[in-house]
Amino acid sequence: MQRIGLSRRLTALTLAAGDAAILVGGGVVAAWLRFGSGLFAQEFGKTLDHPWFIAYALVSQLLLSTTFDLYRPQSWRTRDYVLLRMAALAVTLATALALGVYMVPAWRFGRGLLALTLLVALPAQAALRFAWLAMAALPHPRRATVIGDGPIVGALEEELRRRPTAPFRIISHVPAPTESVPVELRSPELADVDLVVVASLAHDATVDRLAALNFRGVPVVDAAGAYAALTGRIPVQQVDSRWFIATGDFSSLATTPFHQLQRILDVLIASVLLLISSPILLVAALAVLVTDGLPIFYRQRRLGRYGAPFEVVKLRTMEQGSDENGPVFAEEHDRRVLPVARLLRRWRIDELPQLLNVLRGDMSLVGPRPERPEVAAGLERQIPFYAFRYSVRPGITGWAQVHLPYCSTFDDHLAKLEFDLYHLRHYGPAMYAIVLIRTLGALVFRPGR
Repeated sequence: MQRIGLSRRLTALTLAAGDAAILVGGGVVAAWLRFGSGLFAQEFGKTLDHPWFIAYALVSQLLLSTTFDLYRPQSWRTRDYVLLRMAALAVTLATALALGVYMVPAWRFGRGLLALTLLVALPAQAALRFAWLAMAALPHPRRATVIGDGPIVGALEEELRRRPTAPFRIISHVPAPTESVPVELRSPELADVDLVVVASLAHDATVDRLAALNFRGVPVVDAAGAYAALTGRIPVQQVDSRWFIATGDFSSLATTPFHQLQRILDVLIASVLLLISSPILLVAALAVLVTDGLPIFYRQRRLGRYGAPFEVVKLRTMEQGSDENGPVFAEEHDRRVLPVARLLRRWRIDELPQLLNVLRGDMSLVGPRPERPEVAAGLERQIPFYAFRYSVRPGITGWAQVHLPYCSTFDDHLAKLEFDLYHLRHYGPAMYAIVLIRTLGALVFRPGR
């Protein structure tokens, strides 16, 4: 994976450390305001006697902030975007901490002190992010030269313009040298840059020079890789089969031991989720039965790993016979959707029975969304590398699902595949965990159809 700016992991760790310090500091300030100087040491000492509560609060902060995208400045479009997610954090963090104190009475942390802590800490955490945005808006020192042209260059420039925290800026373009038109790369064109982005290149002398430049400390990256690093998606129409081989990131996908670990995690987590969600599932099933009769469940043929077919199980949310004339993608405000089912689809409750598919081994909790064979056959003909997504088990949620709503157009499916391929490129425990954590945020901020 090519790094083209400040490490995302370092950024996330810096923000997480800032949040932790602010939350702990907020508790100290709240205790001082609540009890005054006379009782401060005594009352705050009671909280320090329960380090597990402090650890619980910090882990809750970390998980919920990750859920609502508060550790990824590259996704913060505006201040309103940040404020909306901070509001979601305020509600969920307050709920999590209140539940913790209720479930473990020994954790002495009164409701008034808890509320005051959050009133102090959350505005400060929001201010930290606004300060980050303000600093990111300053002229960035990293300057780049682009060699070559093509649609990927325009897409890359557009993405950089849209981002308030772009990791670099393009200061010059150089035509791609070829054997027939050997454009000379002059030293001034490379002297003032600290990043070279290659969109197209087929000139051995220039390749040799860029390789030497790379070893002297100036990163040389391909445009598709730079776009993937910025967006979390691989531009399938701008790469060829050689690119997938050259990156080396997909070579161990079939043999990685994470497949076995993922299976164990899937069974454990799906079992717990099925147990916890069974009352909700029962109520939802009764609602479908009362409003539209039997059948309650809907079975449909989908494609799994390596294209093997299986039957996915969902709560029926559409009128009976809605697909008797062939598959039709759901649309916004689709008239076929049962009135009671709109709520079920909005919060993905209709997909809870797929936990049974996970337990059977047909699916994983995390992976590309399974598609119908007849739809997949058409998409394979139209979209390059579409069949690559069959290399892992399909999932109830996934990298594409947390970024996109239901697909209803060709462009939607193209974008979904680009996210799926990025998922495959980073397939492993980190991607598995981050998708699970961010799924709640996707439910809150990305309503389904």
